[in-house]
Amino acid sequence: MRLPWTRAPRAALASVSTVLVAALAGLVLAFVVTAAISHTVASGSAAVAYQTGRGCPMIVTPTVDGDRLRPAQVERAVRIGAGAAARNGFDGVLTGRYTAVARMDFNGKTPWLRLGHRDGAADHVKIISGGERSGVWLPRSVAEAGAVKLGDRGLGGLLPPVTTIFEDIAAPSGNWWCSEERYVVANPLAGEGTTAALGFLPDRAEFDRLMARMPVQYTLTMRFPHQLPATLSEAHELSGRSTALLNEINEAGLTKTDSLRRGIELSEQARTSVLLAVLPLTAVTVLVGMVAVGAVAVQWCQRRRAEVRLLWVRGVSPAALGGKAVLELIVPFVLGGAAGVGLGRLALPLFAPSTALEPGTLGLVIAIVAGVLGVAVLVVGATTAVHVRHTFQAKPRNRRVLRWIPWELGTSALAVWSWTRLLDGALTVQRGEVLPRIDPIALAFPLLVVLTAAGLISRVLGVSLGASHRLDAWSWPAVQLAVRRLAISRTTATGVLTVAALAVGTVAVGYGVASAQQNALNDKSGMIVGANTAVQLPLAVAEGKVRIPQELSSTTTLVGDAPGLVNGNQVRVLVVDRASFKRISSVDIGDALTKLGPRDASGTAPALRVGKTPEGQWEPVSGVKLRTVASVPQFPGFGVDKGYVIAREALPNAYDAAAWRLWSTSTDINEFTAQLTAGGVRYFNPQSRTKVIDALPFYVVSWTFSFITALGAVLAVLAACSLLLSVEVRRRQNALFSALATRMGLRRRTLVSSHLVELGVIAALATAVGTAAGVISAALSAARLDPAPRLAPLPAVPNPVPFVLLTTLAAAAVVVLAGAIAVRAARTARAGELLRG
Repeated sequence: MRLPWTRAPRAALASVSTVLVAALAGLVLAFVVTAAISHTVASGSAAVAYQTGRGCPMIVTPTVDGDRLRPAQVERAVRIGAGAAARNGFDGVLTGRYTAVARMDFNGKTPWLRLGHRDGAADHVKIISGGERSGVWLPRSVAEAGAVKLGDRGLGGLLPPVTTIFEDIAAPSGNWWCSEERYVVANPLAGEGTTAALGFLPDRAEFDRLMARMPVQYTLTMRFPHQLPATLSEAHELSGRSTALLNEINEAGLTKTDSLRRGIELSEQARTSVLLAVLPLTAVTVLVGMVAVGAVAVQWCQRRRAEVRLLWVRGVSPAALGGKAVLELIVPFVLGGAAGVGLGRLALPLFAPSTALEPGTLGLVIAIVAGVLGVAVLVVGATTAVHVRHTFQAKPRNRRVLRWIPWELGTSALAVWSWTRLLDGALTVQRGEVLPRIDPIALAFPLLVVLTAAGLISRVLGVSLGASHRLDAWSWPAVQLAVRRLAISRTTATGVLTVAALAVGTVAVGYGVASAQQNALNDKSGMIVGANTAVQLPLAVAEGKVRIPQELSSTTTLVGDAPGLVNGNQVRVLVVDRASFKRISSVDIGDALTKLGPRDASGTAPALRVGKTPEGQWEPVSGVKLRTVASVPQFPGFGVDKGYVIAREALPNAYDAAAWRLWSTSTDINEFTAQLTAGGVRYFNPQSRTKVIDALPFYVVSWTFSFITALGAVLAVLAACSLLLSVEVRRRQNALFSALATRMGLRRRTLVSSHLVELGVIAALATAVGTAAGVISAALSAARLDPAPRLAPLPAVPNPVPFVLLTTLAAAAVVVLAGAIAVRAARTARAGELLRG
């Protein structure tokens, strides 16, 4: 007998809903696999970008430094470095030559100065006066200290004439100067004569002639500019060339450094941590997807029941019928899989930490997706064959008992086990490692809670609908009709509810924990810096001899810091200006500052106790007596330290504080320091909350839960599509029911209300249960997923109200759309044709 399989793909179009469901299943499976692989690879790329962008880009590539070198040694090293750079694919060599710090006589005044030459330096300073590309270029601080004017010659005429005065190079100095800061930026905290600002000669030949007349040894720096790597493979390739370059430079007296190696190690650890966390979640999601594929096969059997029965009567085996199902559904699976791969790549910026992927990632994705879809096709064939055999050849066993097995007890037991692992520490750091290793079992706790809650609410709904025939609510006909329709499609309703609740809860978990990590990183860094940015200022500012620029007065506060001892333990005393501190601080401390004030008659200042420091009266710093009047668990600027806070008016002598820092709300440290420089205020030790903490451990946890958010979004789309498809599948049944009821006097308003109630019950239960389970489990997990537990505060989920509102609006939109489809089908149906059909 010739089997009618040749036209199977075309025959599949007879059941459009089955084709759509098969394509959707293939899309979801392919998207999940594509997202998991791309997300893991992108995590490595994002870690590389963070490591190379956190510090100075000039030292990502190899660096060579030499001290006390003779001119001949310098020239030989530069020649070797230039040749090695050309052979290993670098963009040349950028050299710097610097003399030792010395007093330079200008008209009888002798400011400290370091002379030097760096290729292109004249293009990377801010010129105040002059600009001729010859002679000596002096920084403003040296010119003012030596009363130097253009044309003056130092060292009794030995130095070339001063042709340009430029703004001092100050930290942060920007990408071009950052690798040279120890040679070109004066450190006022260092001993006299150990550091000084840089004056340079832009003409290399003129610098060489001067060095020949001055028998000195000087420092050499060689930098090798190159485009920063975007992926781990590029980083490995650059590191290999860096090693080859450094191996060619064998001159004595040179220090060679390749900092990229450490960055690669940390990036690989980050990728591994994300992979270990993502892999189990992906595997479970794919297994759930295979269950959905089996449901597609069962739906095909139900849609093809008459044809399948006819073929079985004619002697076609269950295996052959399974092959027919495969031939009909393979095209939708393949098309859905291709769409899933494409969607995963297009949506990469929405969930992945980077869009830079390793070469060959797409090929790997296609190969794995093809394997997963191959397994899905086998599942279709096997499920169809088993279903046909149980339907027509073997009397099926009574499987009602399976409906009453409390599977939720299993997931709840796993959740308890996961919780114990979470309590024991979900993040562990091995010896020699910086990044935490994530325990996948502990990580699954919030998802297991969500899964258990979704299962419980679905079982409650199923039991309630099973007993709904006892409901007598005809005084509310919309409710009565909605409940009866739900009871008729109880299995579909509970399935959609499970997926929807799981989707909402998963998104809540992923969004909550990822946001908690970001907020914790910002808060912890703010606790160290005190504000967004900060710089240390000389004592003259605190004494009022130097004034802060007027434009910074509303966005800055001056804070003193005095280290001391209490009971033999080190503490810090922070001195704050209460008027400006509240509007600058990155952490809300309530009204605690109102209890501070000036010293009392005995010379004792009221103080806030920070953390677990002792209460009472103390003198932690000589001449600074204090008594505690209130306590706060944390305070900006302390970090992991402990101590006390007093008001500025309680410290009459500014020199009692060892250091004074200016905290600012400005998020751009370069803009902040530029304003200080323009106002004539010298500063040092700039800090920014964006770089004060190594953020990679926080990012690793955040990237992991960003992927969970993506999985939740996929489930949400799947739940919405399932709801719409369930309405479409029951179109004929609902249309006949509604058409007859309308002919019997059912009002249009009641018809619309009944459909909205029917669909709204599922949406409301899914939103309420999913949100509650997701937010609560995320809050419990976030505090345990802290990469820096010694730093306050602990991670905490953000305010859930915006998420709840957005979820509710999305659910309402889906309900209205599905209700409109159902009502339109009922209003346009012809009862006579439906009855004849």
